[in-house]
Order: sequence, then C-alpha cells, then structure tokens
Amino acid sequence: SGKRLLTTTMMDHLDILEDAHLASGLIKTPKTRIKHDNRTGRWLSTFMARWHPASFSGEEIFVSGSMKKPRTIEVFGGNGSLLREIRGIALTAVASRCCFHHSAEKLIVIGGNSSGRLTIAR
Repeated sequence: SGKRLLTTTMMDHLDILEDAHLASGLIKTPKTRIKHDNRTGRWLSTFMARWHPASFSGEEIFVSGSMKKPRTIEVFGGNGSLLREIRGIALTAVASRCCFHHSAEKLIVIGGNSSGRLTIAR
C-alpha cells in the first residue's frame, strides 16, 4: 500500500517503518523491529526482504531468506509476526534473494541463492 517501508539491516534486524514519507529528518526508531540473523558472510549475497506485490488475503506480507538450519525461507505479516517457515529437502542452500510470484492467485514463494539455484514453494 506504500504506507510501510521495509529495511534489511546488517545489524541483524528487519525494520518496518510506517509513514516514513511523512517524517521529517532522520528516522531513528522503526515502528517494528524483528530480530533476524542477517550475517550471510563473505561468500553469500546479503538478504533482501521483499513485500508481496499486492495484499494477500487482505494482509500485507513479506518474505526473507534465513540462516536457520535446516534451511528456511520465512514469511512475515506486515506487523512483523512470523506467519510461516518454508523448509524441505529441496531447500539445500541459503536463499538470499526471495520474492513472491506476482500474477498467481495462490501464494507462491521463490527463493534463490548466489549460485543461481531457485526453489519454488506453493
């Protein structure tokens, strides 16, 4: 909806800022801060959390890769709550870049890594 701004920091947080376009000056504290291990190291691409291009089931959601083992892709609600963890035998590497398929009626999550391997979950 454009009301929230999502940031992936190198300080192990995912931050959600609300109405950032209305604020003047430096925004020091986000509306929501989620503890999240973002230390991908030297050989992996950094995480980039991404919003779903449209509200899904009336709720804004976003997706991010994870350093958790077994390997996981995490789906969060717009308020920062963890909605779903996607894992399985096909997810063998850290999915640094994740997104949603924009034209599907069902929720389809795509995760990719530095080597070009894609994992599609529906």
